[in-house]
Amino acid sequence: MSDLTGLRILVVDDEPDTLAFIVAVLEDSGAEVIEACDGNEALDLARREKPDLVTLDISMPGKDGGQVFEEMRSDPALRDIPVCIISGRPELRRLIYQRTVPPPDGYLDKPIDEKSLLLNVRKVLSLPHEGR
Repeated sequence: MSDLTGLRILVVDDEPDTLAFIVAVLEDSGAEVIEACDGNEALDLARREKPDLVTLDISMPGKDGGQVFEEMRSDPALRDIPVCIISGRPELRRLIYQRTVPPPDGYLDKPIDEKSLLLNVRKVLSLPHEGR
């Protein structure tokens, strides 16, 4: 996939600078971007908007990314949406992979750069997914 035109991506991050960077990179590549700053908003938007992909920060106040990820994988309406975890705390990676739900479709450690973000998003979107 050479660009992201026609795709809707939900970006979830509580850090305004990181959120703005990810949104800008994805929009510059043609994606329609939906933004969420916390876990509850992310779940509400995922249910309502049915994005093609969710990029999900792990460390957030309130409902963290791990809880959001587990709820998405456990919800029949959301479980087939690909998720790319983006975390500034690599030690939390094991918490995602040790859950009883299927693992995420992608994973990036912060700080991220434009090239690695786009590479991973394209890789995740090219993978076959059930129900897609």
